[in-house]
Amino acid sequence: MNQAQHPSVTATVSAAINAALSAAANPVKTAALNQIIAQLQQLRVLPILVADDVQQAITCVSTLAQYGLTAVEITLRTPNAMQVLAAVVKACPDVCVGAGTILTPRQLQEVQDTGAAFGISPGITPVLARAAADSALPYFPGVGGASDLMLALEHGFNVVKLFPSDLVGGIKMAKALGGPFPEVRFCLTGGVTLESAPQLLAQSNILCVGGSWMCPAGLIEANDWNAIGQLAAVAAKAAQQ
Repeated sequence: MNQAQHPSVTATVSAAINAALSAAANPVKTAALNQIIAQLQQLRVLPILVADDVQQAITCVSTLAQYGLTAVEITLRTPNAMQVLAAVVKACPDVCVGAGTILTPRQLQEVQDTGAAFGISPGITPVLARAAADSALPYFPGVGGASDLMLALEHGFNVVKLFPSDLVGGIKMAKALGGPFPEVRFCLTGGVTLESAPQLLAQSNILCVGGSWMCPAGLIEANDWNAIGQLAAVAAKAAQQ
């Protein structure tokens, strides 16, 4: 089979070309993306925050950072999420604050306008992938299998979110995709727990894992920042094992 007939080789070559073009077109974006990836490599755990109250979100993110988790994904799942994101970005300048659940190019632009450090999606579409590739915002698309991953690579993305991790195979899927796509690294979210995190992070192509177990909605609503701080400390320690 020649190179043109082999999908994984074609995707890899296309990814390299697109990544090179993207880096040449926007070196600032490339430098910012590399810095975020390096931080996630160090932390290994990305808290995922669902919040609709600005002050609670600011306090939660500040608490997570105080106990060692200095990067966070704020999902766009609540009515006030964009305002929450903008407020946290402004109030927590020493935290790498990103936005999750980006579903459209319009949301992508709105996230960039807040000053967020990065964006993440639960999946990928050709329209969103193109918009993200053209955007100045560092971005991680979501994938659920090989076809999604090939689309991501065609647009220059080789660090992706594997979601929902527990339903698409988790570590088994990451291992399987590592064969034809050795250059790709994954952030696993969906069903990840404190107990499963160390085993997942032992897989070489898993960059980090994400979850809400260190900032659950019940504790946020109760304003129990001591409990959240302890969960963050335990998660940060477990990620380094």
